[in-house]
Amino acid sequence: MKFKALILAFMLGTSVICAAADQAAAPAKVTVSTAPAQSDAAAVETAAAENPENAGFDWARMVPMILIFVVMIFIFSRSNKKQQQKRQEMLDRIVKGTRVMLNSGVYGKVSEVREKEFLVEIAENVKVLVVKNGIASVEDEENKNGNAK
Repeated sequence: MKFKALILAFMLGTSVICAAADQAAAPAKVTVSTAPAQSDAAAVETAAAENPENAGFDWARMVPMILIFVVMIFIFSRSNKKQQQKRQEMLDRIVKGTRVMLNSGVYGKVSEVREKEFLVEIAENVKVLVVKNGIASVEDEENKNGNAK
């Protein structure tokens, strides 16, 4: 939730900066020409020659958008990395006797820990082999009593 608020605040700030930059720019000079009508291409070349500020691509307007894009990528990748770290820590804490919930919603008790998988007892004398990514969550004493973390 903090990240969403941060992103919104950043986007609002950059839009205010862009609006201020647009207002600070000199207004376009309107000229009335008595010369014969020119083709569109010639008119554009003439306008670019008269006002070189507007001749090329305006990078100043693109910088805030690029900054927003970079910050969003950074924030999303950071939060994704944190979630992966928490999940890996949860899987590393699992030892024999830990009560777990599988991705299928079945509860069981870990009876053996292997390198890439767990042997989970889901009923008396019924054991299933589950890959480590098949574990949805570890059931703590707090979760058993109905207290939320």
